[in-house]
Amino acid sequence: MALALPALLVLVGFLACLRGRDPRSVGRRTAGVLVLTAVIEPVTPFYVFPEGCGNSIPLLSAEWFATVASSWGSTQVCLLGAAALVLLITRATVTSERPPVAPPGGVTWRRPVALLVDYAIIIAFLTFVIPAILVLAGIDTYIHVGYGILGWSALSLDNLEPERLLTLTGVFLYFWVQHSLWGQTPGKRLLRIQLISAETTARPTARKTAVRTLLFPLLGFEPTVGPLALVVYGLWTLLDPDGRALHDRLANTEVARRMPRARLQA
Repeated sequence: MALALPALLVLVGFLACLRGRDPRSVGRRTAGVLVLTAVIEPVTPFYVFPEGCGNSIPLLSAEWFATVASSWGSTQVCLLGAAALVLLITRATVTSERPPVAPPGGVTWRRPVALLVDYAIIIAFLTFVIPAILVLAGIDTYIHVGYGILGWSALSLDNLEPERLLTLTGVFLYFWVQHSLWGQTPGKRLLRIQLISAETTARPTARKTAVRTLLFPLLGFEPTVGPLALVVYGLWTLLDPDGRALHDRLANTEVARRMPRARLQA
């Protein structure tokens, strides 16, 4: 994660520029992923302790904050420095004959922030609401997301507990129902972006949103293919001429800025 992926990322960004993509747009996206890679290890103490799951740290606990504060090292400095160099170089490559083009729709940074908001909402729902409903219904089961949704609900052929299936079902319904009805989740609504059909620019059909949800985020829960798929999605976005993710291409959908009413009427 800290060694191979950043080098591959910069190479893909370079190839994207050779294919005619706007260097500034590619540079911003590449630098953003480099910064994200730099902070992943410090903010996920689960991976800081390789001895085993017994040494994992519950999210947002006092020990978690202390570990995050002490986990910054030379790797993070190098990745942040690489991000700064990518920004400087890609800005310098823009000439007067080739004016910079703004990122499509201006949603590059809004999408991951909106996803983090939705992730926090799902964590809170699974931590407080679902257990209360199960207790009132007299169902004796246990859902624990203290180490994150991915760690709790990752599925495999020998790991098909009903609790994990229930978690995945809840995540699927969270994204599918809201995208089908409104084209927005609370995270997208807060960041003023929405999911639309690439053909009609209207709200996508329930079938399209179901396909999209199965591809992302549900595919990420598969412990073997999921992490590779997430990396492919991210690299695809750098090469895509419209900046669309691979799961949007496959479902024929697009994430766009939500236009103010006054501007739409004008």
